[in-house]
Amino acid sequence: MILKALFERIPAVLCQGSWDTDIASIAMCSKEVTNNSLFICIKGMEQDGHQYIQEAAERGAAACLVEEAFWKKSASVHGNLKQAEKKTSAYGELKLPEQMTIVSVQNTREAAAWAAAAFYRYPSKELKVIGITGTKGKTSTTFMIRDILEAAGYKTGLLGTIDYEIGEEKKRAERTTPEAIDIQRYLRKMADSGCRFAVMEVSSQGLKLHRSDSILFDVGVFTNLGRDHIGPKEHKDMAEYAHYKSLLFQKCCFGIGNIDDPYYREIFKDASCQVCTYSCRQKADVQASDIMLVNRNGQLGTFFKVNGEEYAVSAPGEFSVYNAVAAITVCRHYGIDQEIIRKALKTIRVPGRVEVIDNDRGYLLLIDYAHNAMSLKNILETMRRYHPRQLWVLFGCGGGRSAARRREMGCVAGKYADFTVITSDNPRYEEPERIMQTIEEGMKETKGQYQMMVDRKEAMRFMLAQGRPGDILILAGKGHEQYQEIKGDYLPFNERKIAQEILADLD
Repeated sequence: MILKALFERIPAVLCQGSWDTDIASIAMCSKEVTNNSLFICIKGMEQDGHQYIQEAAERGAAACLVEEAFWKKSASVHGNLKQAEKKTSAYGELKLPEQMTIVSVQNTREAAAWAAAAFYRYPSKELKVIGITGTKGKTSTTFMIRDILEAAGYKTGLLGTIDYEIGEEKKRAERTTPEAIDIQRYLRKMADSGCRFAVMEVSSQGLKLHRSDSILFDVGVFTNLGRDHIGPKEHKDMAEYAHYKSLLFQKCCFGIGNIDDPYYREIFKDASCQVCTYSCRQKADVQASDIMLVNRNGQLGTFFKVNGEEYAVSAPGEFSVYNAVAAITVCRHYGIDQEIIRKALKTIRVPGRVEVIDNDRGYLLLIDYAHNAMSLKNILETMRRYHPRQLWVLFGCGGGRSAARRREMGCVAGKYADFTVITSDNPRYEEPERIMQTIEEGMKETKGQYQMMVDRKEAMRFMLAQGRPGDILILAGKGHEQYQEIKGDYLPFNERKIAQEILADLD
């Protein structure tokens, strides 16, 4: 494909070289560059791709896409870089072959989304793309929609927090919303493999960083908005957080929104799509009622009605009903038979989401991804409705994230659990003890009982040994994850397997 074809929808300036340069691949990481690649320079929070132009050139890049500000700064200092094989730019010494084509744009992240879509021949035009955004419920809702569509006979791709899936092919997800190039590559694979639908989680960061700009969304879903992802490396405040969530509904054809959420009006005020509402508490286009929790020999579920029709979902709590109603609304929009929807919901299991771990000790042991105050409160409130003898929770918080999240989670645990074990999660480059101390600050605002243990495995052993028949024990925060991220290393940590090993030792 010639370079010019990638910029049909993006204002771009040819700084040197030729628009007819042949492009065989595109990359945002210099290590992924091969012969005749277009290397897209992305300025991130910690690293700047412009610093790797020389490496990309050495690896065979035929062209580089740079930000206008970078090119202007470099050219003003050193003149036209084309005229010299070696110059010192604003980013250090550059060795640019004369044949390397350089194109500049105002924002390389935004341009990357459109260039990638063009390179992969706009795959979202060949699919019905369904995007789900919200603070919690994205993963469960995505799985529900995917499973119902598959049950109806439609091959469906999935991009989400747990996996990227195309039929039987699965890849462990690196982030909720992949980078723009990866999204377009996956969508092309889905289209070429016969998928009719693609269901994907759409994070606020993904929207902020333009990863999904070039996707033609058929349906967008808003689940809810809670205080999370607020901090120096994410969003500055709730207003910004809500703004980026709302962008999905300026991109899709049909929007589905949780009218019970306090941010509903803010999210949809500038929507350009047709909007359908759903609710568990008030009149809406699709309304759930008669919610009843069930526990059959440790198998949790919920019965409910939607516009008078009976349904059941194999997950506990009102929050599971919200997820199910969103999925029902999407699938009804596509004319999926009610019986197919009903049968699929009864059997859906989402890894690491209120996942029951069987044991012989007489208590109910759950693994859940609850990693912010909103989701932790929801699962604790729900489990309290099952009237446990004691309600236990074990959790930590990730490093490099807002300190407010830690205090809020400590406060929630202290209010809603009988006993809390504060431990490590993914400390990243922080000391876990420091993170735990901030959680403890929130805990001390309550009268909750707690124990602090840095080693997560030993903390699990402590809680599982202390649990008694009739108790409910929740291992929160890791969910589907199978690692601990410590100082740049991803150390194996399969919480499900570790819990089973501890239970075997205790027996």
